[in-house]
Formats: sequence, C-alpha cells, structure tokens
Amino acid sequence: MDPEDVRGMIRRGLARNDGRVPDDEADAVKQLRRAAELGDAEAQYNLGVHYREGDGVPQDYVTAVVWFRKAADLGYAQAQYNLGVAYVEGNGVPPGCTDEAAVWFRKAAEQGCADAQYNLAISYAKGVGVPQDLVESAEWFRKAAEQGHVRAQYNLGVS
Repeated sequence: MDPEDVRGMIRRGLARNDGRVPDDEADAVKQLRRAAELGDAEAQYNLGVHYREGDGVPQDYVTAVVWFRKAADLGYAQAQYNLGVAYVEGNGVPPGCTDEAAVWFRKAAEQGCADAQYNLAISYAKGVGVPQDLVESAEWFRKAAEQGHVRAQYNLGVS
C-alpha cells in the first residue's frame, strides 16, 4: 500500500478521535488497525492507546502493550514512554519489572520525551530499576525542566 494511503488512514482515525468528524470509535479503531498492521508506528501507538483506554474496543492492557511495543521497537518515543509506564504499573506485563521500565524510559528520554525524562529522574533518585544516582537524577530532572515539565522543575528545586 502507498505510504500516503497509510497516512490517510491514520488521519481519518485520529480525526474521529479529535471530534472533527462524527464520533465512531469502532471505525477509528478499524482505520488505525489497518495502518498499524502495515507497520505505521504512529498508528500502532494510537491503537495501543485505544486498547489501554477501552475506546472503541474492550479495555485490554495486554493488547495495548503489544501495540505499544511494536511502535516502541520502531523508535516511537511516546510508545516507549507508555511501555515504561505499563511496566511501572504492571498493566499488561508482569508486575515488578522496574528495570524494564527504566530501559523504556531511557529510550524515550533520550529522544526528548519530557515525561520519560522525569520518570527516569525519579528512577535514579529512588534507585528503582537502576542504581541510585542523585547526580544522574538531577541531570534528567534538568532536561525535563528545560522543556517546562513543572514536576521536574519542582523536584530540581528541592533536590
């Protein structure tokens, strides 16, 4: 399929989610699934969000993680961050995999995802999934704070 056709499917699926066209979550999911199955990382990520939230499909954390992982493996930072969150929360993955959470937070953080930078900073501050390292923690707080992440700014001020 032509890459522009894939982008069109994603735009139609996302437009339905944004309320720009009549709300038909099932059709939005159908459009996203077609693009996701063709290997589009943005569609894979958004399909994962639908499964995590139960929008247009039954809520299913395991399936959400499957789609997040596909997008994360393609380098999609927000999917990498969401995988990290899934590992922290134990949603769709075995509980207690904090080291795996830190791996995904780092991948997203290195791409500039402020939420991932913040969570990686917390991981280093507490020694969860990584060795405790307050210098490394402060560095990740600083990177997130520079992007306007309010909690990172606060933590940087008190750390």
